[in-house]
Amino acid sequence: MLTSVSVLTGGTLARSKAKKAHIPQRPHELTAEWFNQCLSFDGTVTAVKPEEIGTDVGFIGEVYRCHLSWQPSEILLPPSVIVKVPTQNDENFAMGDGLQLYEREIMVYRELAPSLGLPMPGFLHGANDPDPAPWIERPLLFLFDRLPIRGINWLIGRFLKFAGKSKRRYVLVLEDIVDARPPSQAAGGSLDDARSALQVLAAFHAHNWMRAEVVNSQSRVWPFDRACRAYEAGYVRNLDAFRARYRSRVGGDVLIRLDEIQERATRLNRELAAAPWTLLHGDYRLDNLLFRPDGEIVVLDLQGLAYGCPAVDVAYFVTTALNVEHRDEEQRLLHTYHDALVEAGVTSYSFEDLVSDCGKAKEVFAHRIVGAADILDTEMSDGSDPLIEIMQLRTLGWLDAT
Repeated sequence: MLTSVSVLTGGTLARSKAKKAHIPQRPHELTAEWFNQCLSFDGTVTAVKPEEIGTDVGFIGEVYRCHLSWQPSEILLPPSVIVKVPTQNDENFAMGDGLQLYEREIMVYRELAPSLGLPMPGFLHGANDPDPAPWIERPLLFLFDRLPIRGINWLIGRFLKFAGKSKRRYVLVLEDIVDARPPSQAAGGSLDDARSALQVLAAFHAHNWMRAEVVNSQSRVWPFDRACRAYEAGYVRNLDAFRARYRSRVGGDVLIRLDEIQERATRLNRELAAAPWTLLHGDYRLDNLLFRPDGEIVVLDLQGLAYGCPAVDVAYFVTTALNVEHRDEEQRLLHTYHDALVEAGVTSYSFEDLVSDCGKAKEVFAHRIVGAADILDTEMSDGSDPLIEIMQLRTLGWLDAT
């Protein structure tokens, strides 16, 4: 079986033949012929059985475990691989395409994975259509910084409408980690899982501390505060609906506090993007972690790779992974992370700075999760509370502790 360790030690997996391969977007396109074009193993794929997995845990993509039949069958070849393609939900696709999330993850696996110091699935193949409008990025950022809130919301609406009509295709094929336990974001994690995950996160942050060569060479690795006024606009756009839905569940004090955070949002985002910074996972949460029997944690979904204050990843993980009854454990969890960070060689970031920055990050995430509610369709297939609602209430519950 392929192992994630091979990526970290420079082991070679399969080589992609991206220029010759079709870019499938639906499961019926994941054929034996396509796999034989894009994978390089000493065998031939004779049949494929796609199985959709990860439903209700992600917002912008579809994930398939493809069971492969091989000829000759006696050679040790992977019985399954993971294929990631964009969501068929136009609203969510517009956000993923517009924020370059699909393209960024392919770039990370293709160009950065071996150097990140992070246990990840092996990369087998990645392909995407070229950007049809690479020129649009600079004027958009200019306008986000200068338009009033009302103008930003108009611009976001036009941009998402444009992105939603995009026919751009993406596909990513990865090793299938078949022996791992996937925790549940919706149910919330255990303290043991949280401590282990924070130690892995600290090692990743230490390995990439102030790693300027990545930031300077990769235009898709964005600062945490990029276009942060869009979140202020989203907050205004969603505020009435949020208050109507949650007023009886979060209390008036929280609503007042969110309004106060709105007034400081730009400054908070800028502070969380300032030095000392590190590379950030960008979506470090339970649904993006796999726990193997030997204790290794494999980290998934590098679509949000960015750079900024390490507390951004820490606070996001703690407030989305753990239910609010674990708030009394926060200081111990932060010590777990900070001790591992120091042990890995980072001595210039004090525990007091971490606590202070986590307080800022919790405010930012409470603010952002209100502002993003209308650009993500996250209804659960079983009719239970949408994941975005679960994460909103959990994040706001942790906000009370700051």
